[in-house]
Amino acid sequence: MHGNVTELKLSDNLIKEVFKESFQGLNNLMKIDLNRNHYSKAEEEAHDLCKKGMVIEDGAFANLTKLKELLADENHLCKIPVGMPLSLTSLSLRYNNILSVCRQNFSELTQLKELYMDGNCYYGNPCEKAFLADNGAFSDLTILTVLSLAFNNLTRVPSKLPSSLRKLYLSSNKIKTIYQDDFNELSNIEVLDLSGNCPRCYNAPYPCEPCTGDSAIQIHPLAFQHLKNLQNLNLSSTSLISLPASWFYNTTQLKVLHLEFNYLIKEIASGEFLLQLPYLEVLDLSFNYARKSYPRYINISDKFSNLVSLQQLHLRGYVFKELKSKHLRPLINLTKLHVLNLGVNFIKQIDLSVFQLFANLTTISLSDNRISPILESSNNSIIRGESVQNHVIQSRSTDTDLEPSVNSMVPAEGKDSSSVYNSIFPLIKPQCSMYGKSLDLSLNSIFFIDQQQFKGFHDIACLNLSSNGIGQALNGTEFIFLPNLKYLDLSFNKLDLAYQYAFYELPRLEVLDLSYNVHYFIVSGITHRLGFTENLPYLKVLNLSYNEIFTLTEPNLTSSSLKELVFRGNRLDILWKNGDNRYINIFKRLCNLTHLDISYNRLHKIPTNAFRGLPQSLIELYLTNNELKYFEWTALQQFQNLTLLDLSSNALSFVTDNLANCTASLQRLVLRQNKISQLADGFFNKASSLLHLDLSYNELPSINQSIPQYDNLIYLELLDLKGNPFECTCATVDFKNWINHYVNISIPRLATDVICATPGDQKGKSIISLDIYACTLDKVAAICFCLSFFIILTIMTTAITKHLFYWDAWYIYYFCTAKLKGYKSLGMTKALYDAYVAYDTQDATVTDWVINELRFHLEESEDKQVLLCLEERDWEPGKAVIDNLAQSIHHSRKTIFVLTERYVKNGNFKTAFYIALQRLMDENTDVIVFILLEPVLQHSQYLRLRRRICKSSVLDWPKNPHAESLFWQNLKSVVLTENYKRYNAMYTDSIK
Repeated sequence: MHGNVTELKLSDNLIKEVFKESFQGLNNLMKIDLNRNHYSKAEEEAHDLCKKGMVIEDGAFANLTKLKELLADENHLCKIPVGMPLSLTSLSLRYNNILSVCRQNFSELTQLKELYMDGNCYYGNPCEKAFLADNGAFSDLTILTVLSLAFNNLTRVPSKLPSSLRKLYLSSNKIKTIYQDDFNELSNIEVLDLSGNCPRCYNAPYPCEPCTGDSAIQIHPLAFQHLKNLQNLNLSSTSLISLPASWFYNTTQLKVLHLEFNYLIKEIASGEFLLQLPYLEVLDLSFNYARKSYPRYINISDKFSNLVSLQQLHLRGYVFKELKSKHLRPLINLTKLHVLNLGVNFIKQIDLSVFQLFANLTTISLSDNRISPILESSNNSIIRGESVQNHVIQSRSTDTDLEPSVNSMVPAEGKDSSSVYNSIFPLIKPQCSMYGKSLDLSLNSIFFIDQQQFKGFHDIACLNLSSNGIGQALNGTEFIFLPNLKYLDLSFNKLDLAYQYAFYELPRLEVLDLSYNVHYFIVSGITHRLGFTENLPYLKVLNLSYNEIFTLTEPNLTSSSLKELVFRGNRLDILWKNGDNRYINIFKRLCNLTHLDISYNRLHKIPTNAFRGLPQSLIELYLTNNELKYFEWTALQQFQNLTLLDLSSNALSFVTDNLANCTASLQRLVLRQNKISQLADGFFNKASSLLHLDLSYNELPSINQSIPQYDNLIYLELLDLKGNPFECTCATVDFKNWINHYVNISIPRLATDVICATPGDQKGKSIISLDIYACTLDKVAAICFCLSFFIILTIMTTAITKHLFYWDAWYIYYFCTAKLKGYKSLGMTKALYDAYVAYDTQDATVTDWVINELRFHLEESEDKQVLLCLEERDWEPGKAVIDNLAQSIHHSRKTIFVLTERYVKNGNFKTAFYIALQRLMDENTDVIVFILLEPVLQHSQYLRLRRRICKSSVLDWPKNPHAESLFWQNLKSVVLTENYKRYNAMYTDSIK
C-alpha cells in the first residue's frame, strides 16, 4: 500500500486482529475506519462476548503520529485500545462491549476533541451491569468538545466532566436524578440531550423500562443555572408532568427545546415556562396526549405569544377533535413562525381559513388526521376515549419510525445528534416544499375535493392530498382557488380521469403525482383520459406509476413542456402487444421529454416501432424490472443525447452490437441483475464517453472475454462487477494489470464482493488475490506437469508389471543378459554351512523356536550334527543385508524357510526365496526346504507342485507333540541329502 495514503476505510469486513505491523509504512494516515468487522457465524454461540470481536494489540496505532480520527464501532471490543497516538482528535467506539472507563484510558489523549461511546450496554447489546465511569474518568480530556454516552445504562451524570464540553449526549440511560451541581462546570455546553431517561413507555414500539411507578426524571430546579450558552435541550420521553420555570432562568440562549413523549398537557395550557424563552426557535411538544382522553379542542396557553423568535412549532399527537381560529390565537402574532405541525391528532373538523391569519407560514402539516370534506356539527360523531387508544397504538404508513436503531440513536458522523424520539425525516417532501408555501393534508378522509376548502390559499405552491380515498372525476374546477399551485400530490387515491379538462384551473402546475390511482384504470370499457396534459403549459414532471394502465381513450400523451414522465408499474406489454399499433406512439408527442421511466411494465420485448415513437430529446431511459430477454441496441441510434440507460433486473443473457453505434453520448449503462454470461466482441469499441458501467449480479464467468476492449474505456470512473461467478484463472491477469494501471477507476467492494467461483482452490477469494507471478510460470508448470505425469506413469507401469509379470520379466532380463554377455558359471566353492535358516526375525515366538528348538535338535543332537547359518549369529556386521543374505544362501547346501502367515508377506522372504530359486536356475541345484509352522500358502501353485515333486522338502510342524521326534528326524534327513534324490520318480528324468 502506498505510503502517502491519508484515509483508510476497512469497514464491513471480517478483520479479527489488528497488530503493530498492520499499518507499517502508512505514517501519513489521518483517518482509519474499522467499523463493523463482524464475527463469524461459528462464534455467535460463544457465551463470552469478548471472544466474538476484534482484538487490537497494544500500541497498534502508536506509530501513526498524524492520525486524527479512529472509527471502531460494532466490533465487540471489551476494552479501549492502549497506546493510541497523541495526535488523535476523534475516537468512536460505539456498539462495543466496553462496560467501564477510567482516567488511565484517556491519559495520553490530550488532543481528543470528540469521543463517541454510545450503545455499549443497552437492550440491543445486553449486559449484566451498568456502564461504569470512574470519578474523573474524562477529566484529562481538557479540550474535549463532544461526549456521547447514550444507551449505556448510566445511573448518573459522570463526575468531573471537562469544562470544554460543548455537546453532551446522555440519552436513553437509567439516570433518575439530575443534581444541582451535575453541570456546574459545564458553562460552555451548547447541546444537552437527556432524553429517554425515565421514558414514557405507553405504546412504545421498542423495549422500554420506565422508572418506578412511571415517575418522571427528577431534575433539580437549579440544575441548568450555569448553562448560559445552552442552545439545544432535549428532554423527550422523560415522563415529565411539569416544567419548572427555574430551569430556564439562565438559559437565555436556548433555541431548540424537545419535549416530545411526556405528559405535559397541563403545561401546554399554562405555559409559565415559556416566559423564560425569548430566543426559542424550535419547540416540539408532540405526543404529550393524556391517556384515555379525546378532548374536543386543543388548549394552548396565551403565553405562547411571548415566543417572539419561534420559527417551528410541532404539536403532533395532542389528540383532539376540532380546530378553529380561536384555538390558535396565541400563535397568530408570531411573525417568525413558518412551520406549524398538527399531524396525528385525529382532528375531525377544521376551519382551514384559520391559517390565512398566519402571514409567514410556509409549511402547514395536517397529515394523519380525520379531516373530511363535510363539516359535521359539534354534537355528532362523538368518539369515546377508549376507542382513541386503538388508533394511537396502530402505526400509520407515514408515521416516523420511533424505534431506536443503529443509525438513529446517536449523532451521525460530523452532525449533531437528534434523539430517537425526534423525527429524522423532513416534514414535507423537499421536492415539494422547494416551490414555496406547503400544505400537507395527506392520510385524511377527504374523499371529495370541495373547491371552497381551499378558498384563501391563493399562495399555496405545494399541496399533498395523497392517501385520502378521493374517488371523484376531476373537471377542472376543484382547485380554482389555488392559482399558484406548482406541486400537487394526489397519489394513493381513486381518481377517475374522465374529463379532458382535469387540472385546467392550474396553469402554473409543474409537478403532478397521480401514482397509485389504480381503482378506475383497471376497469375496461370506461373513459381513461390523459389529454389533460395539453392544458398544463408549465408541467415538467408527471408521475403515473403503478396504475396498471392497459387501455386509454386517447392513443397518446401530448405536452410541449413535460420533461420527466414516470410510467412505472403499468401494462405497456398490452399497450404495445403485437398487431396493435394504436398506442405505439403513446409518448411521441412529448417533444421535450428528457427522462422516461417505463420500468415494471412486464415487457418481454420492445417493438422497433415503439422505440421510433419515443421523443429524440431523451437523456435518461429506465427499463428496469421488466422481462426483457432481448434488447435491440441499434434502436437507440436516434437518441443522440442519451446519457443514462438502465436495464437492470431483466432477463438479458447476451448483449450484442457495438455500443458506439447505438449512442456516442452514453455515460452510464446499468445492466445489473440480469443473466448476462457474455458481452459480444466489439461491444465497447469507441465507447469513450462511458463513465459508469454496472455489470453486477450477472453470470459473467470471465472478465477478459466479457470486456476484451477495456482499453477503450479510458474515461471510465466506476465499474461495478460484484456478484458474478468469475473463473479466476491466469486469463484474469491482464484485467488485474488493467486495474492497477487505471487507478482512477472505482470498483465497489472489489476486495470482498468481486470474488471467484472457480476453480475450487480460489472459490470465495477476491480476484485481486490471484498471484500474477505464479501465472508467469505457465510454460514451466506445463513442462513440470508433463514430466511428473511421465514419471508417475512409468512408476505405475513398472509396479503393475512387476506384480503381474515378475517372473517373465526376471527371466527375460537374465536371458537377454546371458545372450549379450554369455553364460558363466559362478563356480561356487565348497559349502560352509549345511543349511541357512530364513525366518521372521521380528517375531519373538518364531525366533525363540528357531534358536531353542531347531538349532538345538540339528546342531546339538547326539547323532550326526548339522551346521546352521543364522542371521543373528553368523551374519557379518556392517555388511549390506542383501549381501549377507546372498552370501548365506550361496555358502549353504540348503536353505530352510520357516513359514508363518506374517513372514510370507514379508519382503525379506520374497528376496531370500528368489535368490534360493536362482541357484536352481544357475547351478541346477534344488536347495529349498519349507517348514510350515502355520498353514500358509494353501492356494500357492508352486507349493502344490513342490509337494508332488519333492514331498519330503515341505514339512509341517506336527500338532501332536509325540510326533515331534519324527519331524526332527525327517528334517535332518532332508538337510543332509540332495533334494533331487527324493524327487518323485515320475519327474526325475525330466528334471535331470
